[in-house]
Amino acid sequence: MNKERLKFRAKKVRERVKSHLSSFQKEFRKHLSTFLTGSFAFVAALLWRDTIKSFLTYYEEFIQKLMPIKEVWFTQLITAIAVTIVAVIGIIVISRVLKVEE
Repeated sequence: MNKERLKFRAKKVRERVKSHLSSFQKEFRKHLSTFLTGSFAFVAALLWRDTIKSFLTYYEEFIQKLMPIKEVWFTQLITAIAVTIVAVIGIIVISRVLKVEE
């Protein structure tokens, strides 16, 4: 009878370990996916930053003529505000399109 009890307990322990291991694997994949997505987004952001800087450098004289204040910091401020508005709109649109039901 002792052997049967031990086998039964061992079976229960194996089932619990399998359940926890499966749960861990799911969480690990979820976090790894989030990490990789964030990494790619960061690289993309750096590339866009360089693109915007090149654009501003190329059209610097034209942009300076349009600005009421002829200082570099003002142009950078206006650019930062415009990029932030576009980013927020993009985040809102993407979050609505990719909405996950919980």
